[in-house]
Amino acid sequence: MSYCVNPKCQNPQNLNTAELCLSCGSNLLLRQRYRPIAPLGRGGFGKTFLAVDEDIPSHPSCAVKQFYFYDRDPEICSKALDLFRQEAICLDELGNHPQIPKLLACFEVEHHVYLVEEFIDGPTLKQELDQSVYNENQIWQLLQDLLPVLQFIHDHRVVHRDIKPENIIRRQSDHKPVLIDFGIAKVLTDTALLRPATLIGSQDYLAPEQMRGKVFPASDLYSLGVTCIRMMTQVPPLDMYDGNSERWWWREYLPKRTSISNELGEILDKLLKVHLNQRYSFAVEVLQDINAALKIRSPNSISLAKSSDYSYSH
Repeated sequence: MSYCVNPKCQNPQNLNTAELCLSCGSNLLLRQRYRPIAPLGRGGFGKTFLAVDEDIPSHPSCAVKQFYFYDRDPEICSKALDLFRQEAICLDELGNHPQIPKLLACFEVEHHVYLVEEFIDGPTLKQELDQSVYNENQIWQLLQDLLPVLQFIHDHRVVHRDIKPENIIRRQSDHKPVLIDFGIAKVLTDTALLRPATLIGSQDYLAPEQMRGKVFPASDLYSLGVTCIRMMTQVPPLDMYDGNSERWWWREYLPKRTSISNELGEILDKLLKVHLNQRYSFAVEVLQDINAALKIRSPNSISLAKSSDYSYSH
């Protein structure tokens, strides 16, 4: 099937060999190369489509992100377009990491801007969460798999700012978590750290300083901590937070007969500290504590998650 990406098209589904949309007449091949075949998702300023690259004989899959304006406030649209272009810059710089999608193309067609990225086949952590909660071993593994990715982007002076289960895909081929959606990533400069940043992100996972318009590498670590307790409880994050005491009560929401080791609990608690001076500042610090914790524990007491623990039924 070919899928028309014209936002105003009333009947976007077409035959897989069609060149023009039968409903609106739009060209179905973007740049005479990329053929969208199905929608994958949508946000406030655009949509994502599954597509195939017809320039390559094997017709590999790719993800096409389309940015469109509609009738919006010009200032808001300009800011959103800047964010979209920033995603292209981020992906171009960071896409060499095996757990970040590669940027394949960026172009404009008929007043719409497009990004073409490597397609990551697999469920999001949110989809996994809908199936079952994570156990302790899976949380240890998730931290060990994702913290080096965060250290990599922070070393490139980028803060993701929207770490959450929906933005982490468990790649089917190797079961590694892949971090997606850098559209709101904050490129750090010496001056950017001193002026308020635009408040963007998913409120349930935002670090307190991010709510005030400030962003640091530690802000991503906080969001990762929130992601972990969500994966263990299936409870909306803010339901586990007491604003009066500024404390997370996530242990009270663990499934019955579930126990979490003191070592993991202490690491999660430090990731979730409200005050920056009490929280981990960099991913490498968390990894050091994880390595120390796993060395202290008996080798037989922890068996890190295997690929079979992440089986997912469509």
